[in-house]
Parts: sequence; C-alpha cells; structure tokens
Amino acid sequence: MDEFAAVLSSPWLTAAAAAFGAIWGSFFNVCIARLPAGQSIVRPGSRCGSCGTPIHPADNVPLLSFFLLRGRCRACKQRFSARYPLVEALAALIAGALWMTFVSGDAGEAAAIRLARFAVYFAFAGALIVLSFIDVATMRLPDVITLPAIPIFFLSGFAVHEATWLQRLIGAAAGYLFLRLVADFYYYVLKREGLGLGDAKLLAVIGALLGWRSLPFVLAVGGLAGSLISLPIILWSRRRAPAGAAGESLRHVQISFGPFLAGAALLYVFVGPRLLAALTGG
Repeated sequence: MDEFAAVLSSPWLTAAAAAFGAIWGSFFNVCIARLPAGQSIVRPGSRCGSCGTPIHPADNVPLLSFFLLRGRCRACKQRFSARYPLVEALAALIAGALWMTFVSGDAGEAAAIRLARFAVYFAFAGALIVLSFIDVATMRLPDVITLPAIPIFFLSGFAVHEATWLQRLIGAAAGYLFLRLVADFYYYVLKREGLGLGDAKLLAVIGALLGWRSLPFVLAVGGLAGSLISLPIILWSRRRAPAGAAGESLRHVQISFGPFLAGAALLYVFVGPRLLAALTGG
C-alpha cells in the first residue's frame, strides 16, 4: 500500500466522509421539502416552516443543532419534523459506509478510481434518499429528479468502472420498459392503478448506473421487502375497517414502492457485484 493509499484508509477520513454526508443530508432535506411544492432549492435560505423565521447558521449544523434545540424552532418553539435528523444521519451513515467500502477498503485500484466511485455512489444515494422521502410523503417520484438523473448517472458510470456502457444502456431501457408494462397491465387489464410510471423511471435511473444485471436483484429484494412491510399494513387496515367495508378499505391502501427499489439498489451497490461474481465464478 503506497503512502497516499494509507492516508485514504485513515479512520479520520472515514469520519470526515460521514460529516460530509451529514452536511449534504441537510441539503437533501431542502430538496425533499421544496421540490414537491415547485419551490426553489436555492432561495430563500433555510427558515422555520411554521413561523417563517430564517434559521441562523449556528442553528443549522447537521444533527447537532436539532438536538441542542430539542427539535424546536428557537423563535416560535414549534417542533421540527423528525425527518430532518433522520435524513442527515442516513446520509452520514451511507457516506461513511461508501468510504470504507470503496476507498479505504479497496486498495487494489488507483486512488482516482476509488474516489470517483465514492463521489458517484454518494450522489446516487442522495438522489435515492430524496426520491424515497418524497414518494412516502406524496406518492410521487418527480420527473424533475428522475428524468435528468437517467443520463447523468449513465455518463457517471464511466467513472465507476463496474458495468459497461452497453450494460447500463440496456439497464436503463429494460428498467423502464419492465415496470411500464407492469403498470399498463394493472391499468388497462385489471382496470386499477398498480405501479406508477415514476417507479419505472426510478428503475431506469438504477439500471443506467448499475447495469441490467442489477435489475433482477433490485426487483427481487425490493419486491420481497415491500411485501413483508406492506402485508401487515394491509391486514391492519382491514381489521380497522368497518364491518362490510374491508374490501373497499383495501382498495384505498397505497404503499410507496420507490423506497423499496431505492433500498435494494443501495444494497446492490455494496454487495451486488461481489455476489454476482461469487455466483458466476467471475
């Protein structure tokens, strides 16, 4: 291991990567709050959603400020959403894990490739975090993120050195077309809405970076996780429904599929290529 590789393996840099992730997590929160409302993510600066008071920079330190303020606005004392520290902590954990996996823990490749892989995968994780939380809140995956993300992450794949350009091109097309066909089947044949087209665009984003070989893994893991979580919710809704209205209540139960696809894609980033190599003997 050369001297620079030893520096990259320092636990202090892993901690710095986690802090970097938390800072970006604060920006992800801005995107989650403003993009569904069609608002600018640049102006105005951060402010309380209840009273509109601008948040002082000292009160806008990721994670730390939330706990020092006990989760309340300094001006009006209204509670901030628990989503803010959750997103920041999630971004910090993912950034630290990516650094440990692809930078400090993978000294067999050139440092430039390792750093590029960290940057691309963290940007990918950030997009997935924002899309997931928006989907949970609104049942929508906004085109303003998914459509530009497809070519951006396809081109970013050249820096990652994992899937070939053809695998990524097929992944983007197959990801969209597969879920588009499923959505059309629900709508035109079963006469009800199943998956939305936003899910198809999200899978295209995933395939554009990770390649078509990631899609079976993402669909299987995402579908299994979605079933395990949504089934108890559906059964709970059925029990709470008035007598004779159980069937009607089930038709109104909506579960966001985007977060499950996103979670499976992130899992694939960490274990997918190695798992495929082990299964294929490559």
